Amino acid sequence: MPSSPPPGPGRTGDGTEHRAYGGGVPSARPPQARAVLLRMAVLAGIWAGLVGLLVAAGEVIVRSGAVTHFDQHVTRVVVSSRTPGLDSAMKAVTWLGSWAALLVTAVIIAVLVITRRLPVLAAIVAVFAWAGEAGGVAIGKEVVGRGRPPQAIWLVHARGWSFPSGHAAAACLAFAILALCVATLARRRVVAMVGWLAAGLAIAATAFSRVELGVHWTTDVIASVVFVTGWLAAIAISLGGLLRGPNPSLARPAAPRPLPRRDETGPPAAF
Repeated sequence: MPSSPPPGPGRTGDGTEHRAYGGGVPSARPPQARAVLLRMAVLAGIWAGLVGLLVAAGEVIVRSGAVTHFDQHVTRVVVSSRTPGLDSAMKAVTWLGSWAALLVTAVIIAVLVITRRLPVLAAIVAVFAWAGEAGGVAIGKEVVGRGRPPQAIWLVHARGWSFPSGHAAAACLAFAILALCVATLARRRVVAMVGWLAAGLAIAATAFSRVELGVHWTTDVIASVVFVTGWLAAIAISLGGLLRGPNPSLARPAAPRPLPRRDETGPPAAF
C-alpha cells in the first residue's frame, strides 16, 4: 500500500486537514451588514411617513386662523421685547443652526471614528440622519410654501420659505448627535445627563433666535424640532443596538491552534 503523505502545514498525522487551516475558518464578513441594510430600508419608510406628517401639519397651520393668530401674537410680543444686547446674542446663537454646526459635528464624528472610539457604522448612520433631516425640510418648504414674517422686522437675511425652520432642524440634528456621542463614550451617567441638557438648551436657544430675529414663526421652529426628534428617535430605536455593539474593526482574529507533534517513539500525539 502507498504510504500516507507526511504531515505538513495544515495537515495532521493521518493526512486530514486541520480545522484551523481549512474550511473551518469562519467568514470575515460583518454579520450585521444585512440587518443594517434591512433596518435602513424600514427607516426609509418611516422617514416618508414623518415627512408626510410634516407636510400635513404645515398645511393645517397655513389654513388655520387660530394658529396664524397665535404666531402673529408671539412674534409681536418677542419683537416688542427686543434689546440691543439680546439682538446681538441671538445673532450669534443662530449660528448654532447653520452649516458651521453641521461641519463641526461631522469633524468630531470623523475623528472619533478614525481613533476607533466609534465604529464606522456611526458615521454612516450620521450621514443617513443628516440626509433625512435635510430632505424632509426641503420637501416641507417646497410643498407648504409658507411666507415668512414681514421683512420690516428682520434682523438677519433669510432665504426661501418659512415652514419648517432649517436652522432649528439643523441644530436639533447636530446637538442631539453630539449629546449621543457624549452619552456613548462617557463613563459616568452624570456626564451623559449634562450632555443632553446642554444639547436641549442649545436647540431651544437656536429655535428662539429665529423667532427673535424675525425670520420665522413660532410654529415653524416647533415643527422642525418635532420632526427631527421623531426621525432621530426612529433611528435610535432601529439601529441603537448595533451602534452599542463592539467595533468589528477592533476585533482580533483568533490565533490558530498549534500543530500536533509526532512522538518519535509512539503514535501521533492526540489532539
